[in-house]
Amino acid sequence: MLPVLALGLVALTGCGASAGAGGGERPCTLIGAVPGISLEIAPRPGPPIAEADLTACWGPGCRTWRPELHPATTTKPHGCTGAGPDESCSARMRYTGGWSGFADVGDLREGPVGITVVLRDAGGREVARTTQNTAAHLVFPNGPKCGGGVPQVKIQI
Repeated sequence: MLPVLALGLVALTGCGASAGAGGGERPCTLIGAVPGISLEIAPRPGPPIAEADLTACWGPGCRTWRPELHPATTTKPHGCTGAGPDESCSARMRYTGGWSGFADVGDLREGPVGITVVLRDAGGREVARTTQNTAAHLVFPNGPKCGGGVPQVKIQI
């Protein structure tokens, strides 16, 4: 929890007013981001996925994480009511059948990253493996003018 608070403070120190649409000022929020690797696992046939080993290589070496996996969700529009300024629309969350996870990688830097993901079932047996060469890019939760950019990678398998 402490690293997340520290990142929030870093994002806060970079906050000021930034130009919004139409030339107006849009304030920066206190939203922050964490450097790391997000994992999106599509629904797949066969035994259920119980864990993932994620190995990332950049610079002089490689490291491995076991991110906690959560059922992946998406939104499904649920319709709108009213009209004009009183119109209200909603959506419902639904499970996709896939999984998602995140590896907090505090020392991740922008640039090339080789990533191998091994998916395992509840018995620890390997059910899938993929290797991807990609790059970590800075993400700015409030836009670049607010600062607080951190490197992240998104892997989809």
